[in-house]
Amino acid sequence: MNEPEGTDSVEVTVNADGQMGILALIRSLEQAATLLDDVAPADLERPTPCTDWTVRKLANHLIAQPRIYVTMLQGAPPGWNGREDYDRRLGDELRTRGNTLINLWREVSATDALMVGDPDWQSAEIAIHTWDLARALGRSTEGLDQSVAQRALVTLDRTLGPTRKGRAWQDAKSAPEGSDAYTHLAAYAGRDV
Repeated sequence: MNEPEGTDSVEVTVNADGQMGILALIRSLEQAATLLDDVAPADLERPTPCTDWTVRKLANHLIAQPRIYVTMLQGAPPGWNGREDYDRRLGDELRTRGNTLINLWREVSATDALMVGDPDWQSAEIAIHTWDLARALGRSTEGLDQSVAQRALVTLDRTLGPTRKGRAWQDAKSAPEGSDAYTHLAAYAGRDV
């Protein structure tokens, strides 16, 4: 296939892959928001697979993610310690913030995107916490879009590898044979599955 004159084929590849990353991010945000829709007030103090985190803290962390990523895409420090403390309409809040993030990603050029972030990484972060939330709520992840978790697993492997240093991620673990893609992703992120 002939490329239009003056088009760099690498740039075209980055754009196409970036668009796939944005689609994965859209799906991961919607899946997380759908689970958040079902969080009842009685669920907020439930424990999660993340040590020392309740459903409330995890939900607010998920809701904060789009704000943090928007700030990073705009070239400012991320401000990890936000003041989010929502206890109702959690899914709607994530959708609103997620839409802002997606719209900004659609405006970012492929070259700029390489400098400030990766929609696949953002999707992976949200997908892992979607597993955490599903687990805390006693829900299965089998009905979720498994391709999102598969893509997230590839992203984690590409960016982190199986052995990690730091407080946010533990070394990769193995998932039981026959597990769905979300369970494999959670194990790779160091969760006990």
